[in-house]
Amino acid sequence: MPFVTTTMLRRAASSVLPDVEDLAESLNLVITATLPELVEDPRTAEVFRLTVLDNVMAALRALTHGETDEFPAPPVALEFARRLAQQGVPITTMLRAYRIGQEAFQQRIIAWIAARNVTANEVADAAMALSSFAFSFIDRVSEQVVTAYLRERDTWMRHRNALRLARVQALLDGRNSDAEELEAVSGFPATLPMVGVVVWCGRETGEPDRLGVLEGHLTRLASALDTGPRPVLSVAPDDSTLWAWIPCPAVDPVSVTDRMGEEADGVRTAVGEPGAGLDGFRLSHRQARRAQTIALAADPAHASPLMVSSQLGPLALVGAEVEDLRAWVQSVLGGLVYDDEHCARMRATVWAYLSSGHSLNTAAAELHLHKNTIQYRIRKAEEVRGRPLSEGRLDVEVALLACLLLGSTVLSPARPPHP
Repeated sequence: MPFVTTTMLRRAASSVLPDVEDLAESLNLVITATLPELVEDPRTAEVFRLTVLDNVMAALRALTHGETDEFPAPPVALEFARRLAQQGVPITTMLRAYRIGQEAFQQRIIAWIAARNVTANEVADAAMALSSFAFSFIDRVSEQVVTAYLRERDTWMRHRNALRLARVQALLDGRNSDAEELEAVSGFPATLPMVGVVVWCGRETGEPDRLGVLEGHLTRLASALDTGPRPVLSVAPDDSTLWAWIPCPAVDPVSVTDRMGEEADGVRTAVGEPGAGLDGFRLSHRQARRAQTIALAADPAHASPLMVSSQLGPLALVGAEVEDLRAWVQSVLGGLVYDDEHCARMRATVWAYLSSGHSLNTAAAELHLHKNTIQYRIRKAEEVRGRPLSEGRLDVEVALLACLLLGSTVLSPARPPHP
């Protein structure tokens, strides 16, 4: 895009151009002193040095000749962006390097001008023109290197994920039963207790980088599980799902929920139970997948951002058969399965009574009711069910748990009111 220059600014650029290598080296030192992670790899350090040199040379030439083209990024700058993407250096670090370099470049040019016998107005005009130019130059070059970075990161991540997914799938399928392979792909000892995790979001979400959002959520989950500095193994079976394994000896659903907070940004999580070795690796993953199935089966009103396998009880064994589960729940609960306030109140009372070990006092305290009210509701629930609660008591508890977790998915529509 066009920019306004001045005679003094062109003179400054022309005079500095013969010493471009010294100027570039000084900028290189300023940037790497602040961002040493850019040059940890010796080969990348050399590419970065050439990137600074080519960018400074292009900027000086544009100023010298008053060029107003679109400032194409030097090929070596695009190569440097691709290398950073491969090494996992954040894109924000790369952009910060450009901003630091821009500031140092402007300071050097203005210092050259100020050292000459010029008026304050000439210095001010040159400074304004230089600021406008530098912004346009860096803005355009940044767009190009960001595009190169993102494309390379996507390609690199897909390639790396495909290789890791193939290795993980072989372990899950039993095609590879080598504990050393599990340790190699996970980065932590196979003897450590670990939990399988499934993290997913809907494809309808407006977030373009769904996997990036899921990875961020997984990092917060690992922190909530208090795993410490140990690595987390994750693979993406599709563009809106992550499978993961987190070293963790135990999962407290309440504690994890409290630490994670209520804001999930449309992300949902299913967690298996801790297990060690190849058997634990596979079993905890299957448990997490079943917990995901249960979570997906729930109606929206009961959709929870976190579903832990240990909460499911016997439901985990039948989670994949939602239609059969609905029919079974309705056969067990009889007239208690209707999705209305009256039946919901009776189901809640029966659940509190049975889960308290048939204690009227405990159930009354939990529901903040008088124990006579609990006793009345229990008798009424047995009438509505059509048989005593003691008949198939375990089935009743499992069916009530299904209602608690899945809501209308396993309930019958509310009956119309009597005319």
